[in-house]
Amino acid sequence: MSRRTALASSVASAAVAAAITAMALLLSGPAEPEVGQLPQDAIRVELAEPLRVSSADTSPVSAPVTFAELSRSSVDWAGVYARAVPSLVSVVTEEGAGSGFFVTRSGHVITNLHVVAGARQIRVYALNGDHADAEVVARDAGNDLALLKVEPDEVEVVVPVFGASDDLRVGDPVGALGAPFNLPNTLTVGIVSALDRTRSSGNGTWEPLRAMIQTDAALNPGNSGGMLVDERGRVVGIPTQIESPDRVSSGIGFAVSVDAMLRSLPTLLKGVDVERSYLGVSLSRESEPLEVIDVVCDSAADQAGIRVGDRVLQINGESTDTFAELVEAMAALTPGDEITITVQRRFQRLTLESVATAWPTSPPTLGCG
Repeated sequence: MSRRTALASSVASAAVAAAITAMALLLSGPAEPEVGQLPQDAIRVELAEPLRVSSADTSPVSAPVTFAELSRSSVDWAGVYARAVPSLVSVVTEEGAGSGFFVTRSGHVITNLHVVAGARQIRVYALNGDHADAEVVARDAGNDLALLKVEPDEVEVVVPVFGASDDLRVGDPVGALGAPFNLPNTLTVGIVSALDRTRSSGNGTWEPLRAMIQTDAALNPGNSGGMLVDERGRVVGIPTQIESPDRVSSGIGFAVSVDAMLRSLPTLLKGVDVERSYLGVSLSRESEPLEVIDVVCDSAADQAGIRVGDRVLQINGESTDTFAELVEAMAALTPGDEITITVQRRFQRLTLESVATAWPTSPPTLGCG
């Protein structure tokens, strides 16, 4: 998420982390449930007069189908697989294996940061079995992303088509391509189960993963860093986590949105790690403008002199009446940028100055407001 700022309080981040103790990263299919039998008698359709449908004119249901069979019949998953899989790679380290996919014709590969974190040697395997050593170019810990580079003359490079995860709806069909349990070039299918989920990144930062896509497509260890694609084979997300006490698919998986990845990509391609700033406040979302209920010590808010009870009106002149507006206003800031904060304090309107600070890597201290 290049320069996309995530604004949440430490309290909110800690709450998110506490709520996902069963979270499992996907670093390295049961049979589908039967559906009750459909009635075998004729299905009648009642129409307004003078049209009628008699029992003799109706067509019997020849055979019952499962929901999964209905889903597969509506999407050409074989065609989706053929379009998307040439861009998929397996990412193997001495610690385990995950997945990735090409993002440039010059050999850049996106994967999850937790797939390659601490790795001394990384090797990428393409669809046809060609492989090449890879190096980490840059990291985006807040989105659990890492950009790798391989020599394009050593493997066949195919860049996929990117969709827009912001256009997804709950119920839309999606497929996950990756290497679960070290089984490369695997496709599992499902739907978008929910949108805009917030999770802990688990990458040494208190910055949460935001706007994640929840799916019931089976995700297992090895799917991390692969592709979540729509019914046209366009990449809409990067499978990253599952909710499971035993690290095996339970039908609840999470993917970083492709929109977040594309926003971070220009910075990553420069070889620069992506860092986002945060204000350092706990906010009540029940009020507009947003009311501060706590302040993180040594944060931008603390340096500016923000107090509990203040209502944040603007960041650098951008309206912050809602949480979404506050996130957008901070998206233009990186740690070290000067920041002007306009607040309402009782009957006064104050303009405060500060410097944007990076998300902490250790538990922050509250109570400085």
